Formats: sequence, C-alpha cells, structure tokens
Amino acid sequence: MDYLKLAQEIIDGTREITPDEALYILESTDDWWAIYAGAVALKNGISANEVRLNTLLNAKSGLCAEDCGYCAQSKYSEAEVETYGLIPNDEIIKKALIAKKNHASTFCIAMSGTRATMRELKVMGAALRTIKEDLNLELCVSMGLLDSEQIDYLKSVGVDRVNHNLNTPRDNYDNITTTHSYQDRIDTLDRLNEDDVNICSGFICGMGETDEQLVEMAFDLKEKNPYSVPMNFLLPIDGTKLEGRHELTPLRCLKVVTMIRYLFPRTEIRISAGREYHLAEMQNLGMLLVDSIFLGNYLTEKGDPVEKDIEAIHKHGLKIYEAVTVK
Repeated sequence: MDYLKLAQEIIDGTREITPDEALYILESTDDWWAIYAGAVALKNGISANEVRLNTLLNAKSGLCAEDCGYCAQSKYSEAEVETYGLIPNDEIIKKALIAKKNHASTFCIAMSGTRATMRELKVMGAALRTIKEDLNLELCVSMGLLDSEQIDYLKSVGVDRVNHNLNTPRDNYDNITTTHSYQDRIDTLDRLNEDDVNICSGFICGMGETDEQLVEMAFDLKEKNPYSVPMNFLLPIDGTKLEGRHELTPLRCLKVVTMIRYLFPRTEIRISAGREYHLAEMQNLGMLLVDSIFLGNYLTEKGDPVEKDIEAIHKHGLKIYEAVTVK
C-alpha cells in the first residue's frame, strides 16, 4: 500500500482506515517505516508542526473506593501516595498561573473518587471562573461520574471538556477493575454527548490487552466523537495490582500512537503518562505524530522536567500553540 497516498486521502476526507487496517498497523513489520512516514504526513497535512501543552493538577488525592488495578489512589492499593481532600482555590489558581507561564494552553484538574459532590464543584467554581476569565486557559476536568446538573454547572463556570477514559478494552475490563464496568464508562460518554460537552477520552496500554481488543476499543471510542484522545502507557506502580507488569516496548508504543493518528486524523491526540518511560528513545518520534503532550507530572507519578520537554519541542522544529489572552 502507498501510505503517503492513504494519508492524503484521509486528509481529503475521502477515506478512513478499517479495523483490519488498524490491526495491520499494530502488527506491521517490513513496511512499518512507510506506515510511520504516512502518519507524519497525515499530521503535517492537518495541523502542521503545532503542538499543545497540557498540565495536570491532582486536586483531590487518594482514598478512592474503586479497585482499578493500575491506580495508586485506590483504597485497595498499598502504594505510598499523598492523600488529601479538595485543595484550596488559591492553590488551584497558583498552579494554573504556573501552567500559563510554562506555555500550557489547557489546564486539567482531576479529583480522586467515584464521583465529585455538587458541593465540591461549587467550591471550586470560583477558581475555575477566574482561570477562564483571567488566564484564558482551556479547562478540562476529570471527576469520575457526573450527572447532568453537575455537567451544566461545570459548563457555566467555563469548563471546556470532561475527561473520562475507557482505559482498557471491554473483554479485558474485569481483569483490571470490578467496581465498575466498561459499559458504565461508555454510558458516561454517551451522557456527556447528550449534554453537549466536549469529551476527552483515551486509554492505558500495557494491561494485558491484545491487538484485536485494542483496535475494537479504538473504534468504540471513535463512535463517541471525542475532542481529544490521551494515550497512556502503564506505569506498574509498586503496591498496585499491576505492579511488576512490563509488556510494552518503545516500538509497540509508537505503533499504537501511529494507529491512533490514522484513525483520528482531526482529533487532538496526546501522549500522556508513561511516555517518558515506555517510548524511551522513540519518544521524539511519537511527538512528531501528536497534537499535544502532558507537561510535567501526572497524578501520582513524576514526568520529565518541563525544561526538557520544551527543549525537545524546539529541537524538532515544533511550534507551541499559545492562546491569545483577550481582556
């Protein structure tokens, strides 16, 4: 297959890849670098050399009742993590100011737990309004299950999108968590669509999923029309159910990023947690395919220093997207 031609057809909107083609990308060998080159051409043809920076704040940490095997914040985890309730608004605003200074255009706020309370959302609302009005940052929140009243409130204070990841394929879900189901997450994405809020939804690679399962999940996700797709790579944290699991290679991770690029040509795709560890020497190749990266630390794990990521972006001739503040 001529992958440069395929990329152009996708750019022109006359072609989409099929599940069989997506699976072939993951399993490719002899023509792998031609496939990668097509993905670079695809990225360049739609958003050129621009990359967005996201930063993530863990605004409420630990003591979560869910039993997700990858998460250090689960009450079933024996990992050593800091636990605290919702942090004060001035601290949230301070973190947003740092994000703005580091050229981030999206500020992401996560809270541990199955769902946030309406009281917590209203306490945080003043900070969200300030960040939106004074810093002109896009706001994405990850707060578990949300009802329509909560979604409407978040929209009213300036939230641009809600993160709710599928995490792992349907047929692998019971191996990772039992306190909620894959269908629960699909239903939540449907609710977000019904309430007309942009979706940020992705997954975690390296938790025992097969290539076929990963493709099936990716196509499930495509049906939900997400605004952004974060790709995470399992960090097997000591004390969690999945500690010691190491099944990823840099090439495997790069093939996953490539497949997602072909499948989501006009969606903001992002390499997120675990990129530094698992993509390793191929991380820069991955950066050429995506629209955004997380800058700095994740929920409970450290990322690369901000300065290192900024330097890498400039070395590769990439341009950081920065929103113009309108006062």
